[in-house]
Order: sequence, then C-alpha cells, then structure tokens
Amino acid sequence: MRLFSKKSLIRSAVVVAAAALAATTAIQPSMAADVVPAPDKQITNQSVGAQMFMWPFKSLATECTKVLGPEGMDWIMVSPPQEDVVGGQWWVHYQPVSYKLDSQLGTPDEFANMVSTCNKAGVQVVVDVVINHMANSSGTGFAGTDFNKYYYKGLYEAEEFHNQLPDNDPNFCDGSIDNYNDPFQIVHCELGGLPDLTTENPKTQATIAGYLNHLVDLGVAGFRVDAAKHMGITDLTAIIKQVKNVNGHAPYVLSETVGDVTTNQPFTALGDVFAWDWQDQFSNIFSGQPGLGRPSDARKALIGDPNKTIIMVSNHDTEHHGPTAITYRDPLRYQAASAFLVADGLGKPMLYTGYAFADENDGPPAANNGYYKAAVCPKVSATPSKKYKVGNFICMERWTSVKGMIQWRHEVGTAEMTNSVSANQVLSFTRGTGFFALNTKAAVAAKVSLNTGLPKGTYCDVYTGGAKAKKSGGKCVGAKIVVSANGVAKFTIPAMSAMAIDATNKTK
Repeated sequence: MRLFSKKSLIRSAVVVAAAALAATTAIQPSMAADVVPAPDKQITNQSVGAQMFMWPFKSLATECTKVLGPEGMDWIMVSPPQEDVVGGQWWVHYQPVSYKLDSQLGTPDEFANMVSTCNKAGVQVVVDVVINHMANSSGTGFAGTDFNKYYYKGLYEAEEFHNQLPDNDPNFCDGSIDNYNDPFQIVHCELGGLPDLTTENPKTQATIAGYLNHLVDLGVAGFRVDAAKHMGITDLTAIIKQVKNVNGHAPYVLSETVGDVTTNQPFTALGDVFAWDWQDQFSNIFSGQPGLGRPSDARKALIGDPNKTIIMVSNHDTEHHGPTAITYRDPLRYQAASAFLVADGLGKPMLYTGYAFADENDGPPAANNGYYKAAVCPKVSATPSKKYKVGNFICMERWTSVKGMIQWRHEVGTAEMTNSVSANQVLSFTRGTGFFALNTKAAVAAKVSLNTGLPKGTYCDVYTGGAKAKKSGGKCVGAKIVVSANGVAKFTIPAMSAMAIDATNKTK
C-alpha cells in the first residue's frame, strides 16, 4: 500500500482544484441570471420520456413550449451539445473537441435558453454526454478550437489518455479493444480508435465533473452517459459524486452499457440502464409471436429491474445500424410499437424521434454557417406519414396516438398488468383504470370481444382520439367503445394498430 505525506496530499488537492478551474474556464463558466431550474420531480415508472435525436436547440425550445409540455412529456434526451469535429455525419457529435456548448445543434445561448424554456414547460432535460473519450483525429473543431488526438488545450494533457501512459503503467493500453470479453480492455483500451481518457485519474475526473456541473448550473436534470461501460462503474461513480445535486438529490444518470441484464446490473447503483435485450426482441411482438409482451413470459428477465430500466423501440444506433429495429420507415408498425411501449407495465418508456435520412451516416441538413436548419415536421403531423422527405423530422411527439398514450400512462399510474390475453392476433391487458389492446398483424383487422376489466360505460379511444378523446356532450373524437356490465367490449382494431381506453375519457 502506497503511503502519502500530508504535504503531498495537499499538493494533490491543489492540482485537482486547479484542473477543475482550468476546465471550467474552457467550458464557458458564465451562467445566465434567468436560468429556470429543472422541474422538481423524479423520473419514475409513471414517466414518459423521448430521445429528441439531433433536434436543434432553438427548435427544441419551441417544441417544449407548444407540444412537449402541453402533452405531458416528462423528460427529453438531447443530443451531445459540446463542440465536436467538423462533418456532416451524425456521429461527429460523439467525438468531442472541447466542452464548449457550441456545435451544429446551436450556440451556448441557444442551449441555455432551450433548457430553461423546457424546464418552464415542465419538461426535464437529460443531456447525452460523451465523457469516455475525445476525437479520433486532429484539426480544428466546429467552434474553432484547435486540437490534437491526444492533446486538448485547457482540458486534457497527453498523459490523460490510456494510450499515452508509460507502457509500465498498470492502466496503459496500446490500441483498440479487440476482446470485448476482457474487462481490462473494455475500460482501458480505445473504442474504435477513439482516444480513451484516464477516468481513474483525479485530475481527469475533476475536468469531466466540471463539464457536468456546468450543465447542472444551466438547469439540466441529468445525463445519458455515452459508453458508460467503457468507463467502468468505479470511475463513473467517482465522477458523479463530484457533480452538484439537482433539487436536493443526485442528478439523474442513465448509463449506456450495451449488453444483457448481467452487464447492466452494476450500473443500476448510479441510476437507470437500457433494456437492450428487450429492444432486440421487441419486433417479435409483431411477427405472429405476441406472447413476448405478456407478463408471464421471458420479458421480465430481459428487462431486469423495471424500476431501474429504460425500455425503447429504437434509438439512434439501432435506427441507423440495427437491421431488425422498428423505425419510422415502417410507420404503422412504429406507431403501434411506440404505443405498446408506453402501455407496458414494466420499465420506463423512452420514445424515439429523429429525422429521415438516405444514408445511415447522414446528419440533419445544415445551413451555410454550419448550424443545423430548424426542424421541419410533416404538414400533417397528427399521424405518421407513409413517406418522409429526407432531412425532415419525424415529429412523433405530435402524433395523436402518442399524446393519447402519454395521458393513458399517467392515468393508470403504477398499476400492474392484469387480465392479460394473447390470442387471435391480439395482445391485450388491463392496468388499473385503463385497458389496452394491440393488433399484431400487418394486413388483417381484428374483430374481437375482450374483457376490459373496466366498469360499465362508454369510453373514447385515446389511440385514435388523443389525450382529450372525450368531447363535450359525450361524443368521442376517435373510436367509441361500449363496455358491458361484465366488463366485456367489442373491438374492431385495424391491422397493425391499437386501442386504449381509460377512466379519464369515459363519457358515461
């Protein structure tokens, strides 16, 4: 065991403090006086979130005010805001050059205004942070910062990268990961050539914490930690402990730890993880095998701890690279899958909405100054489009079905699934004061009688009618469902579609 003198401990503390100050200076420490703090609420199993992939900050601010806030979206995840390498590909945002909040997504002022605007609308902002590595190149970043692959002035010296450590250092690794079953390589070697930071180093930890604290100062509620598995739970925990509280508690942390439940489990000590196996198997629900959605099957094992797990239909990686992912290119299936996601009684749902693309590497369209153009939604945005113009945004959050399902989830609260049935191409279940039914077939409508478990009365379907499906006078905006005294109702569910009813939209 190595012993340290009191003088050396003091010197180490000074070095770390100096590093944090230098990093803060490089991160643009000034903070607007009119910052609106994050809404004082937790992300729970009742919450609904959405990954707003590559949405420009200005467009997000408008969307929070006009759509996301009013429809009751609890939180959104925004793409990495820091300065990155120059390029037209979406993945350049995952190659940081500095921690300045100036990228193709918008300026520092636009970022700060977006966070405060969304907070004011009641929508928490979770930022996708890239803190495991820096850029796999050398040159000049989007905001004009000169950098070298292993040197970032004001942030990181060469010795803060595992590849540049002395070869006799126990943390040294020369090259990229070639064995993803080797715990040492996963944490110390480079992910696809990206320069891996010495996140075990107190100086490096202080620099990263400085960036995260700056985001908290601007009203951010938490972070999706990119490549968290490649940092390791020990290093990530040490960093998060240095981050300021949000509304009296630790910031929300969502760790990206691609793998099964066993891989995810250690990171639940910090916060939430993604259910990768569940996402991978999601399409089975729509392939004539709807049993995956039933509480009695392997779904629980795929999700793990539902109180610590984000479930999703797709995300930016699976949409761009996943051959089996359900995406906007199959609009009816995507809409139905998203509705089931929100209705699911296990896990915390995260919807996903990005933009249409021709090449999987393409980012959104940019203006002459390099910043992304304002997000353009389809003219008719209440329902999915059969085909999207390349560069336009999908704008799922504006769909009537999504607005209705958000209201439905908030209505049923924490109620567990009961009365679950998977038969005749329909998967259905009751949750408290709500009932949900999904037609898993792509071409055949379902005419079925189902036990809703709900009181007798007339209900308005929120999938077709939205959050306020019940009109004044007892009429329905969308489909009308009559539940008999024994709880049974007749349903006609179009192919690859759903129906959802609840007490809020009961007319009589």
